[in-house]
Amino acid sequence: MAKILCVTTGLTGIRNASFELINRLQAEGNQCICASPADIAEEVKAQEFDYLQLPEVNYDPAPSLPYFGGPFKKLKRIAYKYRYVKTRRAEAIKSLGMSRFMKLVQAENPDLILVDVELHEHIMTLVVSEFKVILLSQWFSLWKQKGLPPLVSDIMPGVGFDGSLFGIKWAWTKIEIKRWWVFFKRKWVSGFTDRRSVLLEYAKQIGFSKKYIPDNYWPGPFTYAQLPVISITSDELEFPHDKRPNLHYIGPMVYEKRLDTQIPSNTRKKLEKVIEEKKASNKRLIYCSVSTFKSGDASFIKKVISAVSQKKDWILIVGLGGKLQGQFQGTLPANVYIFDYVPQLQVLKDADLSINHGGIHTINECIHFGVPMLIYSGKRSDQNGCAARIHHHGLGIMADKDGDDLQAIRMKIDTILKDGTFHFTIKNIRRKLEEEKPERMRVFKIITDIK
Repeated sequence: MAKILCVTTGLTGIRNASFELINRLQAEGNQCICASPADIAEEVKAQEFDYLQLPEVNYDPAPSLPYFGGPFKKLKRIAYKYRYVKTRRAEAIKSLGMSRFMKLVQAENPDLILVDVELHEHIMTLVVSEFKVILLSQWFSLWKQKGLPPLVSDIMPGVGFDGSLFGIKWAWTKIEIKRWWVFFKRKWVSGFTDRRSVLLEYAKQIGFSKKYIPDNYWPGPFTYAQLPVISITSDELEFPHDKRPNLHYIGPMVYEKRLDTQIPSNTRKKLEKVIEEKKASNKRLIYCSVSTFKSGDASFIKKVISAVSQKKDWILIVGLGGKLQGQFQGTLPANVYIFDYVPQLQVLKDADLSINHGGIHTINECIHFGVPMLIYSGKRSDQNGCAARIHHHGLGIMADKDGDDLQAIRMKIDTILKDGTFHFTIKNIRRKLEEEKPERMRVFKIITDIK
């Protein structure tokens, strides 16, 4: 039996996925501890998993500046930053809290540490220690490979100029230039105390090799091109390309027994009635989840509501994810139900279609329950790339929330509900992933040397 520490950012998607990973590892006799710098104790303990609270991540490590007044206050601030660069950077590194982090890890003394690929100071600290470390990614491939579009784009290989080899290469070049400029500005404006500069200095101080952190193209500071990574996505849904070394896909992680602590009991009861109505009337259930949409996207939700309201044989459930409250006051159409929070797994079990923003965890949960998708990307992080992959593999349709009117939305919903190809394709993928679970976990054990 191995003792495994699973460290994630605590963000909802990766947190929920880690529950299934921990569940599978424990079922094989391992002792697992869920750990996070975010306060997710309530959510983890509700699943009856062991939990370790880590120090909070300091995403803005730059020390505060003294007050400067007068007509030249901006120049004084700049001069102060550069006069005390070394002192300020030392303070910033100390604020990362890695000494406290290591004391907590050493007290647990795990045999293996799975650490979220976004927890950069934690990765550096652990890699230079004597612990066995493997990075945990919730994404498809982040790395620049021939014929593979950047994950932040909606490019599909072979489709138009953008999907040509030259178009894909040009897309990478644009991202490289953009990221270089972003890092350049942050470095000089902050006086070398922006997060990336501080992490680079910290890496230098502790002896973390620069070969692991070459030029970066992902939204985060680093992508660790040479460290071992396990991805909780499916390579079945990737675009064809030569996979980077040391990247292993172990498949989607969906913990069906998950208890969502933020869901009120009256919400669950109301949903049960809606689902009962759906089953009794043989209506089609559409689930729209928009947890990462912005306040300005309320207009898109209203278009979806209008598109569905005229179809009496459709039922729409909308989960706002705690956002956009107050935007939908007044009387709703009889076939539309809106909630601040929705127990997503409960709804997907009976849904006929998911309208979502392209988040990988929602996609994985849709595949798990065999629900085809209409994806209106939130256009953040990997959402464009996820939407493109779903469209490419025939599991749904990629659409544009800023361009589609209610007629276009209604037509695309109707297409997916009536065209059995989408349901057939996603159920085939689901069946294949279920069949591959034992083999994927066997590969995982080989990678991690878990006996």
